[in-house]
Amino acid sequence: MKNFLKSTITAVTTIMLVTTASNVQAEEKSLYARLGGYDAIAAVTKDLAGRLMADPKLGRFWAHRGKDGIEREVQLIVDFLAAKSGGPLYYRGREMKISHVGMKIDEKDWQALMKHVFATAEKFKIPPREAKELVTFLESTKKDIVEVK
Repeated sequence: MKNFLKSTITAVTTIMLVTTASNVQAEEKSLYARLGGYDAIAAVTKDLAGRLMADPKLGRFWAHRGKDGIEREVQLIVDFLAAKSGGPLYYRGREMKISHVGMKIDEKDWQALMKHVFATAEKFKIPPREAKELVTFLESTKKDIVEVK
């Protein structure tokens, strides 16, 4: 009986610890939530897009496009970032590799993009943890975007 009671107490304690650990993990907010949700991601994306369009090197990707085309592109970026950061949105655009093939994006273009990403993160005072996660995510897309080595 003593061993049975000891085993039962150990089992209950283990279940309580696992349940507590699961609850702590469940309470961890997504990057989407920690960034401030849809409106914050939209504001950051619009700021970043404005920087990219004004950049002497990167502006070529936005040149000769109508206002509607630019707005659609920015919306696709918002949807992509919101969906990939854990938000409740569904990204309806194409995969990164397909949508960037033929654009002749090179390493210098990528570095210019990242310079603007850091400036936008600083402007919006994105906390270091979230900024690092955002940059890590963006870097994971580089292989599908940069095609000129």
